[in-house]
Amino acid sequence: MTRIPPRIQSRNGTGKSKVAQSKSVLVVEDDAARSKRRPIAGLRRIAGGSRIVVRMHRILNGQWKKIAGEVQVPKAAKRGGGKEGRSEAALTMLKKNRRRKGSIVVAGTSYGGSAGFIEALTKEEIDFAVEVRPSTSIECIGCAEGQELRRATASDLLANAEWRNAEVTPPGGKSSVRYTVADLAEIHLPGSKTGRLFAAQTGGIKGVHSGTIIGMTSLCDAPLEDLLRCIGWARWIRPLVRRQERRLQKPPTVSNGNGAARSGSGLALRYRSNISLARLQDECPGRWDVDCFGDGPRGVQFDGAKVLNLVELFAGAGGMGLGFLMAERRKRRFRLMFSGEVHPIYVQTLRSNHETLAKRRRAKPSELVPESVEPVNLSGRTTIDLVESTVRDAAGVDVLIGGPPCQGFSNANRNSWSSDNPQNRLVNVFMRYVEKLKPRVFLMENVQGIVWTAKNGKGGAQPSVADHIVKRMGLAGYMVFPKLLDAVWYGVPQFRTRFFVVGIHRDAGYRAEDFGAWGPFPAPTHGPGAGRPFVTVREAICDLPAIGNGSSLDEMHCSVAAGAGANWFLKLMRSGAPKEKVLDHVCSRHADYVIERYKLIPPGGNWQDIAEMMSNYTQVDRTHSNIYRRLNWDEPSITIGHYRKSMLVHPEQHRGLSLREACRLQSFPDWFRFAGSEDGRPGGLMHKQQQLANAVCPLLSKAIAEFILEL
Repeated sequence: MTRIPPRIQSRNGTGKSKVAQSKSVLVVEDDAARSKRRPIAGLRRIAGGSRIVVRMHRILNGQWKKIAGEVQVPKAAKRGGGKEGRSEAALTMLKKNRRRKGSIVVAGTSYGGSAGFIEALTKEEIDFAVEVRPSTSIECIGCAEGQELRRATASDLLANAEWRNAEVTPPGGKSSVRYTVADLAEIHLPGSKTGRLFAAQTGGIKGVHSGTIIGMTSLCDAPLEDLLRCIGWARWIRPLVRRQERRLQKPPTVSNGNGAARSGSGLALRYRSNISLARLQDECPGRWDVDCFGDGPRGVQFDGAKVLNLVELFAGAGGMGLGFLMAERRKRRFRLMFSGEVHPIYVQTLRSNHETLAKRRRAKPSELVPESVEPVNLSGRTTIDLVESTVRDAAGVDVLIGGPPCQGFSNANRNSWSSDNPQNRLVNVFMRYVEKLKPRVFLMENVQGIVWTAKNGKGGAQPSVADHIVKRMGLAGYMVFPKLLDAVWYGVPQFRTRFFVVGIHRDAGYRAEDFGAWGPFPAPTHGPGAGRPFVTVREAICDLPAIGNGSSLDEMHCSVAAGAGANWFLKLMRSGAPKEKVLDHVCSRHADYVIERYKLIPPGGNWQDIAEMMSNYTQVDRTHSNIYRRLNWDEPSITIGHYRKSMLVHPEQHRGLSLREACRLQSFPDWFRFAGSEDGRPGGLMHKQQQLANAVCPLLSKAIAEFILEL
């Protein structure tokens, strides 16, 4: 398009502007985009309740002062939950909290993109600075008098911007951030008034990205530095509100240095909140000197049974179920009768791998896995009756397993630490199935956060969700044993601690005292004092060929370790996989500037080694320690979450992890493949990465399954 030169000249930041002189800033924000409203894997509906909270904050002399107003608007009502409905609520608060002279209204893109909001502010002659989206259509005023208005998108104007450097300390920041800033155009506002469009970039990255800020303001004479600082409140206020909300939910810090139980939970569990603490615990003398059965009997629960009926709920990609299907003890094995999952792409993963496993075992599918798997909403009223009918036809269920979606308890999603989060209520759905189906044994998996998240969502010294599980399942007739287990203890090349709870029905013939200090869980097989060292990253992925950034070959012909020279872990991973072929050794393509950062990170290092390059992070000092983490060849991996988003780096090659490497580090065998679409077509790497991030490590669930087969 033809460039539309702005008549305004770029300000150099000298002198006192109206923004700088203003003592009061009013910031508008809401919770419409919060994580509790995002789709849940396990439910078809959107979570988050029926009301949206719109707040107005008062900033005085550059400091957050208080919430100046709060309005709840209906989420589903006509116009109520949309931009205009929220804008109307914000304008109502503005009228009630009539601005002081010189006050400026600041808001994010939801309000900057609302024509009604901007029109009302202009009509009331309220000064404002709002962020807009790159796709926002703008009426630009040409440089010549009498020239007609020209319409363009904000992103189009970026291409011809005249940039200059600026140092700005953002709200809440301890140091200044280097930006490039530019005036984009003089713009037409409602009521024939004139406004201004400006932009800022961080990180020296070209194009539109997360560090791009495009702002619209009614203040035509303010220096860009002042406007940028002002707009910064719209971004900074959101984490401030979330921090305030989770104060009551934040887990108390460990006070004795060894991970003893925290307040708010009656469970005496040893937390492993980071790798350093985990190492200290594992090196304690006598740590692995345990007898799981004590002096109690064995083989009481399933005496004489050769095949145990298994039901899996909230199956995800099937990692927990796979471990059970791989298990065999006392000439016993499991048969998966039902696999419940709502996400259609995850269901495609289940179908495909069930078929592959049946072929590998040379068994009829019905003898090992369900004949069919369809997407099913486990919280629906009719689903539990369907599952009950299925297991009744199979003479009952022996073991019920499942991992209800855990984002609401996750340490990586602290914004949702509340049992009120709909994702967290799925734990109750699992317990409802236990009460209805009455399995002999049940196993539930979740993240550590379940131990300190208060059941009533109010925090403090309240019973946790984990305490609630123990109590409710005890009333249902089960002996309940909670435990925190680290996958690295069972041959998985990854530190990954998860909460597990096993319930054994009191009619089974066991007493709680029949089990030793470790309870009905397998003793660790790897680690200091366990007899075998931890499996390292090198032992897990050293045989995979070198690939480049963005490699996309789903099948790669090459020689991989599988013979006598391979270690036990590689032999296990390669068993049943196509010979001379590697599947899904693909990785995301990262921008050139990301690769340049990777090159400067040493093994075991993270973003702190390149802190000076992280200029596109507004508050880099609050960055998680696992961001930009380069793995170390001779140690187990850190916890594999969504490894692309956290930018995990290969130990030696300057690229992110491949899907196959991440699968190995999670102990998924090489024949196992994640689906990327509902019909199984290639692609969909993002979906595959998310499934892996949510999955239970098969080797860990296999160890638990083999112990259950001993009961």
